[in-house]
Amino acid sequence: MTLVIAERKNNKISFCSDSRISFGNQGHIDFGIKVFSIPVKIYSPTDTSTRRQTLDYDYKIGLAVIGSAMNAYLIKESIYEILQNLQYAPNWSNISMEKIADIVFKIYKKTTSDLTQILLKNGVCELLLGGYCPEKNKIKVFHYSLEILEDRTIPKFEEILENDNSILFYGSGKKSAEIVYNQNKNTIPLKILREIVKDENITSVGGGLQYGAFENRNFNIFGIEDYSLNRNGSFKEYLLTLRGITLYKGEFEIDMNDFHISYNFLRPFADEINQAFDIKPE
Repeated sequence: MTLVIAERKNNKISFCSDSRISFGNQGHIDFGIKVFSIPVKIYSPTDTSTRRQTLDYDYKIGLAVIGSAMNAYLIKESIYEILQNLQYAPNWSNISMEKIADIVFKIYKKTTSDLTQILLKNGVCELLLGGYCPEKNKIKVFHYSLEILEDRTIPKFEEILENDNSILFYGSGKKSAEIVYNQNKNTIPLKILREIVKDENITSVGGGLQYGAFENRNFNIFGIEDYSLNRNGSFKEYLLTLRGITLYKGEFEIDMNDFHISYNFLRPFADEINQAFDIKPE
């Protein structure tokens, strides 16, 4: 399972999640990718005289997945391919985020309905999808889910985060995250997420922190600057993490002949790091 947090604050929208993928009693891995940036390209019709098209929509949308890893993988691969090859018809279809969301819903509906017939509840997956809407000139976000009844399943999607300064929690860690948030509503999502990740009683949420946010109408993925402490609480070392992987250490230690993994890194725990520096090492 997982924990995904979606927030709109000061009109900036972000998704963050843990990195754990569970395999029942067989165990888990802590480097599953759950937050994605997906390019969307929408072309005009081909001009009959010049045989040319114009690229009229070229932005990266955001996707976060909750639940079945198999379902999420199939949906992500399908929309990654399809959404780069869209074409609209002037005077018939407009370019809007609702139209993009509806295409994704058709894929979600087909994949989820078929998988739940085979895997039952283990095939259930939820999605968060956000992207720039030129029709409304704003970022719009949608939640996809599956209602399970005794005789059938009902896929559905709805717009979320319509109001500023709103936050939503999804996945098996939802209730625990809501408790942390209600204790201090000024806490940023990444600190809420990390607290749940570090709670050994919540085994379905774990691994590294993942984060993506909209900047200039595009959804971008960021690395996270974390840290570790000595036994007495003093600062030990910086940890540059990306989707459950600690870069520049162990198998990802880089020498001068390697490519550099280039991401922008956020510093959500800078205040804690500064406090740890004030403690004298043992």
